[in-house]
Amino acid sequence: EMMAASIAEGVMSGDVEAKVHHVRASNITVLATDVLDAAAVAVGSPTLNQTLMPQVAAVLTYWKGLRPVGKAGFAFGSHGWAQGGARDVETYLREMKFDILREPLLSHFVPDEAKLRECREAGNLLADKARELAD
Repeated sequence: EMMAASIAEGVMSGDVEAKVHHVRASNITVLATDVLDAAAVAVGSPTLNQTLMPQVAAVLTYWKGLRPVGKAGFAFGSHGWAQGGARDVETYLREMKFDILREPLLSHFVPDEAKLRECREAGNLLADKARELAD
């Protein structure tokens, strides 16, 4: 959640609209509509049992079936001893032919201020790409 908020802060500092959704609290159809409307997205998942959260996998599987075109983004997430969550999110994004803007943004446990700063910088990158795609 801290990482998502910092990424959104970086996007908005680039004068681009950002929406943050919590997968468990959001309707899957709303998430699909927003990804189809978005130029660029960051998708996050903590690692659970060496992979992404099941709810995130469900959303990404749904998106995959919709075949979004011309999208860009990156994966992010926190982890403990295994780093699979964000890396598996990136695999989904690659399968959907997203333009991957950076390596997965990973935080070992709770992100510190340096990691949150990196998240804001990644948000700036997302905003730059969204503006480029919108033009």
